[in-house]
Amino acid sequence: MLDLHTHELLARVALMYYEQEMTQAEIADELGLSRIKVHRLLRESRERDIVHITIDWPIRRDTVLEEALQQSFGLAEARVFRTGYEQPMTDLRMLGHLCARFMEDLMGGISRFSICWGRSTYEVVNALRPGLRANIQIVQAVGTIPQSRGDFDSSMLARQLAHKVGGQVLYLTSPLMADSASAAQVIRSQSSIQHTLTMASSADIALVGIGQLDPQTSGFVREGMMTEAELQSAIADGAVGDVAWRIYTSTGDLYPCALNDRIIGITLDELRQIPMTIGVASGASKVPAIAGALRTGAIDVMCTDDRTAHAVLNLA
Repeated sequence: MLDLHTHELLARVALMYYEQEMTQAEIADELGLSRIKVHRLLRESRERDIVHITIDWPIRRDTVLEEALQQSFGLAEARVFRTGYEQPMTDLRMLGHLCARFMEDLMGGISRFSICWGRSTYEVVNALRPGLRANIQIVQAVGTIPQSRGDFDSSMLARQLAHKVGGQVLYLTSPLMADSASAAQVIRSQSSIQHTLTMASSADIALVGIGQLDPQTSGFVREGMMTEAELQSAIADGAVGDVAWRIYTSTGDLYPCALNDRIIGITLDELRQIPMTIGVASGASKVPAIAGALRTGAIDVMCTDDRTAHAVLNLA
């Protein structure tokens, strides 16, 4: 937490540099600081969200592929950006911006938003422009992994989204996975957990990533939820991906495994009941997982890139 003096100094330096268009040398002379100190203060003002810099980079969409995805999978909407042209961002960051621009148009007309954590959903939240002031309740839709990276933690992501839209957070104060199915039932029966899960499933919009099951990169193995051998066995038995940590098959059916019964969070059935569930994912390694996710009926809007969309349509 910043003390008032430091906050005022950061804001003053930022004002002089960004609005009054003074050079760092001029700021240093006026405030009696070194140029290096001014440079550090400007960097800290951005890191602490005192200054927000938004670059509205144009996103080229492929409307033909969007229509093809909608028709093939019965989607309400699809957003596909074109790769292969000069852009200063990685494809994953561009995907975040694509989905963020779509979401910003919806924020004014909803009251509750559920979010599941992951790298792609992090990029979407990070790309949202501040100042929406939509006053939306943000609900953490899956539990927390204690040892996960802070940026991708579900509670952290929900808090960041609430900060961007000016809303309040309803936290799911539970681990992501219980030790057993019976233990998961006990956790879900707790009144606070039950209330949050009910709110998550009654949201107007949900945002989810789509996970692939490569044992070398899968979150299930990385987070110690499954061994590589267990995941390889599930893949051989027909599992292709996960949404909200619920594993499913290539046909979109819930994969029958004990792990699905141990997850504390929103279910595929509950996601199907939400008016708009937005899926965000891209990459060749995720093609089977995306195709399976679109067949679950839990995804209403898909955001991806043109190469991934082509591959998903070819697989379908």
